[in-house]
Amino acid sequence: MKQNHFGGRSSALGSLGLLAACALGAASGGCRLQLSEHEPAGSGGDRPVDVTTSGDGGATAAAGGAPTANGGVPSTAHGGTANETAQAGSANAGAGPSGGARSTAIYQEDCGNPDPIPNDARERAVDFGGGATLCPTDDSDHDWFYLDTPSDNRAHVIELDITETDASWVVISVTAERDGSNLGSIHPSQRGLKLSAFLTVGPGTRTFFDVRGNVKNSDTTTIKLSDWAEADEHEPNNDRASATLIQPASEVSAQLILPYVSATNQQIQDWYKAELSAGKHTFQMTAVPADLLPKIRVTDSADVVLIGGERGANAGAKFSFTFNADKAGTYYLMVDNVVSKDVLYDGTKADSYSQPYKFQID
Repeated sequence: MKQNHFGGRSSALGSLGLLAACALGAASGGCRLQLSEHEPAGSGGDRPVDVTTSGDGGATAAAGGAPTANGGVPSTAHGGTANETAQAGSANAGAGPSGGARSTAIYQEDCGNPDPIPNDARERAVDFGGGATLCPTDDSDHDWFYLDTPSDNRAHVIELDITETDASWVVISVTAERDGSNLGSIHPSQRGLKLSAFLTVGPGTRTFFDVRGNVKNSDTTTIKLSDWAEADEHEPNNDRASATLIQPASEVSAQLILPYVSATNQQIQDWYKAELSAGKHTFQMTAVPADLLPKIRVTDSADVVLIGGERGANAGAKFSFTFNADKAGTYYLMVDNVVSKDVLYDGTKADSYSQPYKFQID
């Protein structure tokens, strides 16, 4: 019989329901219930994988990625409110993020018996928690999960560390709750791979994961899930109106991570403003993550462009430039990336997910 491992968030009624189900199943081969703590995900993930992303996802396909059968068409289904108990097997899938701490429990099932929790559709999705051990028997067997991010005004990185066996091969499709848009698919290129995939989403979002078999499977796939917020005290500052005030001659440390919320809400730019004296000023980019190629735009209080897009020679390169302030006043700086950032990709964790860019104006 498949097993379902839950953490302390399950209600007392849900726990009794699981115990009752276990008792009924004992006559046909036994059952065990176990609480499983989430282990930190490893870095891993340098094996090949195909990642296909749709045009509305703000991302491009990873090298070698083949399109999935759905062709990147956005999902339009929206789940309704559902019972949060373990018996119902759903977790209010259509209600959006609650803002509280999410579960770190591991969802676990076995290949030998039907799924005791019916999470075979988006409206019955369950909290992904710390991950899952799954056995989607074929491409018609779906397991739906969701992950909520808190409303903390910061972008979040979600990491999936996937371990298959020689008898397991899955596809994971990712969609945004806000508009049903398709963020892409994680599609390992063969059986038995160990790999990591990453996606970045905005604050206060719910992201759905549809795990299905790529072919007939007779063994399990393990997915470890972790997420973290960008280390950027200047957020929210993704547009001119929310520009963060900074001080001249003081180093600014921030991160540039794509905060995907929907197809029309994924602003990656960071905006700053500074009170500058009239005369010559120097902008210095003093630290750049290896995968970033920042470009800088400088405007005055009337939005007249002084610097249109200064950049380094290549990704990870430091650079500097000078500009002239005609008069004392408020000046605005926009930090963007020359190349569009992927919302979903596979492989090694991007340097910009853990390392800041740094600059100052003198």
